[in-house]
Amino acid sequence: MKPADLGAALRLAGTGDEQAIAALYRALQPALLRYLRHEAPDAAEDLASETWLGAAQGLATFEGGIDAFRAFLFTIARRRVADHYRTTARRPRLVPLQGEPNGSRAAESAEVVVDRLSDQEAVEALLANLAPDQAEVLLLRVVGGLNVDQVAQILGRNPGAVRMLQHRALQKLQKIPTGP
Repeated sequence: MKPADLGAALRLAGTGDEQAIAALYRALQPALLRYLRHEAPDAAEDLASETWLGAAQGLATFEGGIDAFRAFLFTIARRRVADHYRTTARRPRLVPLQGEPNGSRAAESAEVVVDRLSDQEAVEALLANLAPDQAEVLLLRVVGGLNVDQVAQILGRNPGAVRMLQHRALQKLQKIPTGP
């Protein structure tokens, strides 16, 4: 979807237009999930839902364009990830029984699962060689589609630091051998 169309959808979504909200969701959900799958792989789907609920609460009063909304969405997502880890640190870990079926995956076709895993595995393989702050900057810039100023605001850093982290991450990725 073109940015102009997304801007129009954003304006309509603020009035409660369900089709406009669906268009925003379809356009932004894949990048949001990639980010969340890297940050909290065990809870990405739940965190994405919580992120959209948070965004929906502020949608009627939101002011700004689609880029500002994307930054708003990823800011909420980052906060949900922090809340998730804070909460999980406080409760005991549960271990699933062996052979327990995973109903959510069984409902999806094998092709969809393989496609999603391929994208996610590619992202994970690239980011595995980076420091956590470098990986987060690249996720927000490339996967999230945010500009340097937006990423700086989300991370609480200055734009120069974000540029430097991105530059170092890209340099490191260039040194990784490709192919067999």
